[in-house]
Amino acid sequence: MSLMEFIGSEYNFIFSTALIIMLMISILEGITVLIGMGISELLETLLPDFDFDIQSPDSPQSILSKLLGWINFGKVPVLIIFVCFLSAFGVVGYSLQYLAYNLTSNLWPQFLMVPAAFVISLPFVRVFTNTMQKFMPRDESTALSEESFIGHMATITLGKATKGFPAEGKITDKYGQTHYFMIQPESEKEMFQQGEQVLLSKPAPSGFFAIHTSNDSLKQTTT
Repeated sequence: MSLMEFIGSEYNFIFSTALIIMLMISILEGITVLIGMGISELLETLLPDFDFDIQSPDSPQSILSKLLGWINFGKVPVLIIFVCFLSAFGVVGYSLQYLAYNLTSNLWPQFLMVPAAFVISLPFVRVFTNTMQKFMPRDESTALSEESFIGHMATITLGKATKGFPAEGKITDKYGQTHYFMIQPESEKEMFQQGEQVLLSKPAPSGFFAIHTSNDSLKQTTT
C-alpha cells in the first residue's frame, strides 16, 4: 500500500477529517487575527450546550465534568483544547492504523480504532494544555489567588451549567487580565445559561460555585 493510499483510505476517514478540520481552524484563526478579529469566542458561541438530568455521583455530567477538568477545560481557551484534541486524535489514529497494518497487513475497522484513538489522545491533550498554561501571557495579576475572585461577578461563556455539571465562565480582574474557570450553581434548582452574569460564592472541586444575584451595581461593574 502506497503512502497516499494509506492516507486516503476509508479506514482513516475520521482521522484525516480531524486533521483537515484542525488545519482549517488554524488557518482561519490566523486570517481573522490579522484583520483584528478571532474565532475563539465565535467557536465558544457555536459549540452546543450539554445538559444531563441525572445527579448521582456516577451520572454522565459528573464523569464529564471530571474529564473536562482533567484536560484543563476552563483554564485554557476552548479553541486551543479543541485544536489540540483534533491534532492528537488524528495523529494517534494514523499511528495506530500504521501499527496495525505492519502487524497484520490490514487496516482495522474504525469502530475499533476510533475509541482507542480517542482514549489515547486525552493524555496528550492534558500534557499540551498543562504546557500551554505556562506560556500563556501573564502579568502581575497572576499573584492573585483564586479565592480572591469570590464575591465577584463572572460571565458564563460556554454551555449551560447545572449543579454537578459546570460550564466555562470568565472574570476580568483589576489588571484587565481575563481568567477562565469552570462554574456551577450551588443549588440543584438553579441553572446558568451562556451569557449570564453570576456571583462567585465559594470554591468548587473544579472551579467555583456561584449564585444568581439581583444586584445591578455588581453587574454594571463587571467587564
